[in-house]
Amino acid sequence: MNELPPGQRDYSAARVSRHAIERFVERFGVDPEHALEEFRRVLARTRRLGRNPHNGAIAVLALYRHRVLVAILQGPTCLTVLTWNQFEPRLPEFGRAHPPRKWGRFLRRLTDPASEAGD
Repeated sequence: MNELPPGQRDYSAARVSRHAIERFVERFGVDPEHALEEFRRVLARTRRLGRNPHNGAIAVLALYRHRVLVAILQGPTCLTVLTWNQFEPRLPEFGRAHPPRKWGRFLRRLTDPASEAGD
């Protein structure tokens, strides 16, 4: 089976709430008919951003058509989807004072598996 590079996680099997799908369609212009399938494909390759200690929710970063997407998961369920601009003010809630260092590399590793060997 296709193994993910170190630091990446596959959440494609997570239960996806109706709210999350609606936000994905609204914020990323996805065809509602194919939204769940597209979203699962996005969740198959993510990087964890942090965990909210108050409620146990985790934030994961992914890319959809070269746009940054943040999914919020709690337990086995994806609760919502945010754009980076919507999520960035909430970074401290997820244990981060600043965005990830080396942002370009962080994103490139989500799109290009070959970059793993070159870094």
